Amino acid sequence: MKTSAKRSKSIIRTAYRISILEGIFAQIYGNLAQIGSSFITKLLVIMGASPMHYSLLSALGQVSAIWQPLGVAITHHLHRRKMACIWITAAGRILTLFLGLALLFPLRYHGIWYVLILLAVSAGLQSMGANIWIAWVSDLIPLKIRGRFFSKRNQILISVGLVVSYILSFHVDLFEPNAGKLGQAYVNLLNASSLFSPENQAWFLAGIYVFATIIGIVGLFILARQPERAMQDNGKQGLLARYREPFRDKNFRLLLIFGIWWMLAIGVGSPFWGPFMLKKLSMSLFEMQLYGTFHMGASLLSFRFWGKFIDRFGNKSAMKICVALGGLNPVFWLFTSAGAYGILWFEAIISGFMWAGTGLVTTNFVLSIAKKGKQQVYSGLYAAITGFAMMCSTLASGIFYPGTMDIGIRVLEPEQVIFGIGSIMRWLAIIPLFFVMEQHSTPLRKALSASILYATARVSGYWQNLFKRI
Repeated sequence: MKTSAKRSKSIIRTAYRISILEGIFAQIYGNLAQIGSSFITKLLVIMGASPMHYSLLSALGQVSAIWQPLGVAITHHLHRRKMACIWITAAGRILTLFLGLALLFPLRYHGIWYVLILLAVSAGLQSMGANIWIAWVSDLIPLKIRGRFFSKRNQILISVGLVVSYILSFHVDLFEPNAGKLGQAYVNLLNASSLFSPENQAWFLAGIYVFATIIGIVGLFILARQPERAMQDNGKQGLLARYREPFRDKNFRLLLIFGIWWMLAIGVGSPFWGPFMLKKLSMSLFEMQLYGTFHMGASLLSFRFWGKFIDRFGNKSAMKICVALGGLNPVFWLFTSAGAYGILWFEAIISGFMWAGTGLVTTNFVLSIAKKGKQQVYSGLYAAITGFAMMCSTLASGIFYPGTMDIGIRVLEPEQVIFGIGSIMRWLAIIPLFFVMEQHSTPLRKALSASILYATARVSGYWQNLFKRI
């Protein structure tokens, strides 16, 4: 018995180390070449994309989740998931190697559609791989420590990814006419004024995508060293029966209703955050990364809190906090304009804290209510349906793109009108969340009281120890 327990702990430690190392490579790849990357947005801005193109780009990131149930079908008769996960993910990542070819199209309009189609297929394949990976990891990591596992992993991954993104965004901005004194001094030091001319910026981005793809593939070689537990024999149950099983679970249906509403709300305005910063607020890509730094810094500092909070009080209570803050974040954007966006640095901190919790809950909530051995199909169906919901509201944001709105004290840009609608929808998501049941979940009021008491005790103990030293 003791030998078995030691072996289990050894597997968990190995899984943790490899997961972090592989995750670093995956994070760098995603920050540079996946949907949602500021480097992808920058390419579309250079190519003259329209609001509808940005809506499609954001929607593609969500519709890719529809591919997740295919991961269940692929592994249905398999006893091992590892190689299926690696090969499918590799197929998705290798496609981004060719993003730069969009610049060779005679008509930029055709090049934009080429980028969108390539990213759609890439994201879909990687979504299938992600479904297999999450089931693989959930078999390795016990539920009672899963929140802390994902929080520690995310802390390290985001830190490294942020540094790499910061360095490359600085170099991308060197191609701008107003690169700034620091940027100009750097260019002069390298004696590379001809290289960093505006017409070369798009090709530099193409090189970044090649670099990202190589990094992503290297990460998969590391992932191949990850241990795995043999799957249960799924062949005894038909594939259609596996797909139907979660829908017979009332609690899954309740969680699904919440997930659909929440993702609908998140999708409202989601295509326009980046373009709004670049075009309407006149922010540079470096300033965009600076916003991301505040955002990610807050996330990094809060991951440990969220991991412990979720493991101790449950996902439901954590999500209630995230819903409250999630509705507040878009409100700050209503008070910005070109050259006047200082309030966003404060918003980035609140947003980073909120999204750190939301990311962990999104990964962990459905796994916590899933029946043992059924995590993959629960997770895949949940991601596919909620992802489709977000795709619908994302596309609607572009199709029903409004005009400006005069509210008396100020005139809101079309994007700000959409952000305001999204804020209200996020707050309303609290209603379906109340009906979701989670075992071992603590009511929010008690969870907050316990957290405040704990924090007070820690601060009090710190000061007592300080006075003793004095």
